[in-house]
Amino acid sequence: MYFSFQLLATVILLGIQIYFYRIASSAVSGIHSRGWLLAVRILFLLMSAGLIPVLLFRSTFSHPPSWLVYGAMFPFYLWHFVSFFLFLLAMVRMIIWMPVVVVRYLLHRIPESHEVLTNITDNPRFVKFDSRRRQFMRYSGAVIAGATISASAYGALRRNEYEITRMEVPIRNLPDEFLNTTITLISDIHSSIFMTKDQMDRYADVVNELQSEMIVVDGDFVNSMVEEVYPFAEAFSTLRAPMGVFGVLGNHDYYTRDVETVARNVNSCGIRLLRNSSVILRKSKSSVLLSGIDDVGSGMSAAREIDMSLQDQPAGLTTILLCHRPYFFRQAAERNIDLVLSGHTHGGQIVFMKTASGVIAPARMASPYVAGMYTRGTSQMYVSRGIGTVAIPVRINCPPEVTKFTLVRA
Repeated sequence: MYFSFQLLATVILLGIQIYFYRIASSAVSGIHSRGWLLAVRILFLLMSAGLIPVLLFRSTFSHPPSWLVYGAMFPFYLWHFVSFFLFLLAMVRMIIWMPVVVVRYLLHRIPESHEVLTNITDNPRFVKFDSRRRQFMRYSGAVIAGATISASAYGALRRNEYEITRMEVPIRNLPDEFLNTTITLISDIHSSIFMTKDQMDRYADVVNELQSEMIVVDGDFVNSMVEEVYPFAEAFSTLRAPMGVFGVLGNHDYYTRDVETVARNVNSCGIRLLRNSSVILRKSKSSVLLSGIDDVGSGMSAAREIDMSLQDQPAGLTTILLCHRPYFFRQAAERNIDLVLSGHTHGGQIVFMKTASGVIAPARMASPYVAGMYTRGTSQMYVSRGIGTVAIPVRINCPPEVTKFTLVRA
């Protein structure tokens, strides 16, 4: 299924390259310069041809030299992201303009209105206006393209400038012994050519320096290849916390098609995976239940796995659930989970605007839960922005995040 997705994405991206090549070659042909036309052809050929090895031989790119990453792969990914974004804008413009085109076509089919429209379009004032409109559209397109390229480059350069979020979480039935207990959450590492071992070493140091009593790692340890788990495991084997280090699997860990190898290496590096299971955390005579579920794709599966994780556990305990995707908050709230810790969304990764009610980002199309704290009844859920990236090595208006919680009583 993952290969089919890659193949479909490659075909779409190739189609977009053909679309923009025709526009670019038409534009430079008016310059009457063979050099410009040749340059356009070479550029589009390189960027299009590069899609094939990325599709077929990406598994050999697990440890490319840094000069290849920053000199070729970064520009390649940014080029296709910018092309895809501009193509979407072009399609939106086409959809908006389509009713006008249809009405104009129908009016031209009527002899009386055809004559009127012909007289209007042949008028020198209209010709001058239309010429200015076309010039404005060309300049606007150039400005949008330049802004997109600049924002993408800026987002690539600043994608590792993380923030540490500190917040108190009020829980109504928290035992006295667990008051002011601290938990550090880190999520969506995505070990890959764009999240190297050196970078993960630094994040592991940041987490340890927060000196929380418990550390949780909320899935997507790797990007898509099983080989990526080895540098992850080596870097994060240094995590230490008095109450333990726990984690759950994410969807990208399953994309490797060898999730058991990923799970085995994550466990062996000192992160205890909760796979539809729970552990009782004790302080003196009081207890809190920490549960975790594997990545799931439907609400029904999530409900079943949450029930499995709570099976045979004492009732009435304060319960914290680790669930990689935030989509299943309703199922957790129906089971009176006190606190859900999730990731998956990267906080949107590319955020157009922040508002009082959340963020405006493409990720909102998949879920209303994108970043921060959400409440449903007596249940709460925090969605981490994570530290890694997916698809493109860019974060715009959405810095990586490491979160430290302090548990208090509501």
